[in-house]
Amino acid sequence: MIRRRHVYHIAGYDPVGAGWHRIFKRELALFSRTWNVNTILTERSSSSAERASWDVVTSGPDWQVQTTYELLLWDDIVSADFRRPMLSRLVRGWSAFLDIVGTGTAFRYLRANWQYALFFLYPYALMAAFALAACVAAGFLASWLSHSTVMYVALLVVFAAGIFLALFNWPGRRMGLQQALDDWIFSRDYVYGCRQDVDRRLDRFADHVTARGPDIDADEIVVVGHSMGATLALEIVARALALDPQFGRHGPTVCLLTVGSTIPKFLLHPAGERFLSHVKALANEDSIVWAEYHARSDAISFYKFDPVTLSRFRGDPRCGRPLLRKVRMQDMLTRRSYWRKRLRFMRLHYQFLMANELRSTYDFFMMVCGPIPFGRAVRAPTGPVEFIAADGAFRNPDRPTGTMPACANRAAPSSR
Repeated sequence: MIRRRHVYHIAGYDPVGAGWHRIFKRELALFSRTWNVNTILTERSSSSAERASWDVVTSGPDWQVQTTYELLLWDDIVSADFRRPMLSRLVRGWSAFLDIVGTGTAFRYLRANWQYALFFLYPYALMAAFALAACVAAGFLASWLSHSTVMYVALLVVFAAGIFLALFNWPGRRMGLQQALDDWIFSRDYVYGCRQDVDRRLDRFADHVTARGPDIDADEIVVVGHSMGATLALEIVARALALDPQFGRHGPTVCLLTVGSTIPKFLLHPAGERFLSHVKALANEDSIVWAEYHARSDAISFYKFDPVTLSRFRGDPRCGRPLLRKVRMQDMLTRRSYWRKRLRFMRLHYQFLMANELRSTYDFFMMVCGPIPFGRAVRAPTGPVEFIAADGAFRNPDRPTGTMPACANRAAPSSR
């Protein structure tokens, strides 16, 4: 049974930053009701501009866990990207499109997961629709106001540009167009090793995690990465192992949780060899317990795609490294909530970090705040449901923890 846990959380390409404490507080209340447990949350404390943390005490009738929850912040970098001039965003956004299509990466996305391929196409299709609407509207206005061909062409260009810019900023901003473009600009730059600011930040995170690891007073360390943060979490743990090959062998048990993962967006690019080498390193490192969860309802991730073999998997394997789990968001939310949110793709993408309304095989808050050892929670067929009784008490199925089981039919790590 876990009594103390230290969580490192790195977010995706979204500058929520230290504001995550407010969301965490709201969701913690729902978690308490769902699992019939008691919780106490401290205020957020910032040790630096790159880190923020708070403590959570969670208890049931026969257990108590103290969790130190530490954010590894890079939202200042993301916010700086969001402030780039619009012309630069358009030019670099289409450059990223041409690169991803021209290298064949977009077609590999389609083979890996058609939903993610649509996510890639979304901002470009939306811009094309805006451009078409702008040209149609501009043509109507220009024909109405012009008295010559030259005047018509001039008015057409001016009106089309103005209408397109208006649509791009609104409703484009509300539809996430700018953030989606910035995401793909960042991804292209990062896969080619052109984001030295991010590399320096990850090096500092790895130094921090490695230096503190053996001295942390905890039973286990859990590194959480969501969305693009899953790739960064993978990078942090890989760099920590490069700094200290014994990182996962002394001190608390080291665990890696990747959810809503977009790791394959880099692995499937021809320039993604360094990411593939890090995946292989962690897949072969038996001192790190790595688990990854997939849900069909999360369209902004690679559902049922193995980041090691670069191939699709079937069922709910519960084996190998990473240990792959397939879960259903319909089992985490009430029927009414799920149908209300089913078309809010970003909200469902974030459900992996939110509290559940129902007890389910996957529950983020129980994994980071509950008494169940990470390795046992991710391997249990019904997850935390198997360990927590209706009154919130801990029940031990008395099953050995063992090592991460290997899949008999799982291929060796792909070298592409």
